[in-house]
Amino acid sequence: MRFLHLRLLLSSLIVAFASAASAGQKVDIYRADTLVKSQSEGERNAAARATLGEVIVRVSGQRSALDHPAIKAAQPSAQNYLFGFSYKSSAEKITVDGKTFPAVGLQLNYEPQAIEKLLRDSQLPLWPATRPKVLVWLVAKDPTGLRLVPEGTDLQAMQSQAQYRGLPLVFPKLDLEDNLSLTADDLWALDIEKIKTASLRYRADAILIGRYTPYSLGPIPPAVVVDPVAAEIPVDAAAVSSLVSSSAASSAALDGLVDAAPAPVIQGPWLGDWQLLHATNDQSFADETPEVKGLFTSAIDHAADYFANQYAIMPTNTGPQTIVLRVGGITSFGQFKQAQAYLDELAMVQRMEVVKVDAEGILVRLTTEGDVKLFISTLALGRQLAPLQSDTLVDTPTGAVVAGQAPVVVSDQDLDAEVLAELDQALANEQIPGVTPAPTLQVQAPVYGGTAENPLIYVWQK
Repeated sequence: MRFLHLRLLLSSLIVAFASAASAGQKVDIYRADTLVKSQSEGERNAAARATLGEVIVRVSGQRSALDHPAIKAAQPSAQNYLFGFSYKSSAEKITVDGKTFPAVGLQLNYEPQAIEKLLRDSQLPLWPATRPKVLVWLVAKDPTGLRLVPEGTDLQAMQSQAQYRGLPLVFPKLDLEDNLSLTADDLWALDIEKIKTASLRYRADAILIGRYTPYSLGPIPPAVVVDPVAAEIPVDAAAVSSLVSSSAASSAALDGLVDAAPAPVIQGPWLGDWQLLHATNDQSFADETPEVKGLFTSAIDHAADYFANQYAIMPTNTGPQTIVLRVGGITSFGQFKQAQAYLDELAMVQRMEVVKVDAEGILVRLTTEGDVKLFISTLALGRQLAPLQSDTLVDTPTGAVVAGQAPVVVSDQDLDAEVLAELDQALANEQIPGVTPAPTLQVQAPVYGGTAENPLIYVWQK
């Protein structure tokens, strides 16, 4: 019965987190794609010299990395940082010295360890490949009024810059469900509650809201605070019917079933106002650019700079640090191996040692490159370990718990001692290095953040 109780408890935790945002998205940050005019070695080496800087910016998260003397010195021999390449056919053309040639697609795969060593030797940060997935809502104001901006060729500059920076984007479908949840007026007024509600279906890690207009139409107004109580007005059936009809027509236009009117040609300069919602941290920034695509490029740079600052591993002179972590919710040897593999694969974890197994779960000692604040932020992005409400959770940064999620609360009495005893025996049979049968935990100094007396406490979610 206790085992069944534990199973039901874990099932409820899984359901509670099923509606949470996705656990980031892994990006191929060491790959560069370009066009060349032939498959010669000279063309390939030239392409490597041209794309090494792109990879350095993407992996470090620092645009200024291109100005570092060590990076400049490495570019002439960029081909030495490759571990593979491949070609593919292309319908595009390439112009070299005023002459046009049929282009060949070239994919360059850089060696991760070589790039990381270059960054460390240059004292530049390393932003791991698991990146926050960002949902982008856009509303434009032109002489015809306000309009929601769908994903399309107009946003090619934004998508290209996001690929360059290694930031995964998702765009709303703007279908009937979206149109019933959020209007262009809501987005222009920055009705945050409505925006967050409409965004839930996309399971993103952050929301980027963009409002833009030509300078000639005047400034972009500040946010309008909407009173949720006052906003609860009776639904006008005729208005809803009109909205449904309008939405259906819009969807048909997007599907090519009806002809969409061409967007008006508008002269710049352009004004842009952006809001980035991430956990409990809200960022805002504004830009003015001659062309509208400049607003999109700048917005992606602002967002990527922010996330790199949140998740990049910064080189320090203090050396490796130690974090003690207790993982609950482990009910089988298979789950232990999954949790072990997850922690081992974190870019900032250099070594993991299993210290003790008892009724409270698994106690591990982690040697990390980065402090406890970065570690907690990384776990919050991964969503495979959920923090417990506990007085022992120290130095928790703002936003460690995802907005809209309460920390998981689990009583030690809910853990099945028999199952964990079997796990203890399985671990002993496996003879995993670092497992200490003695009840007293000996931790080598120094210990930062989670300690032997006050470990960080999390629950495994898979």
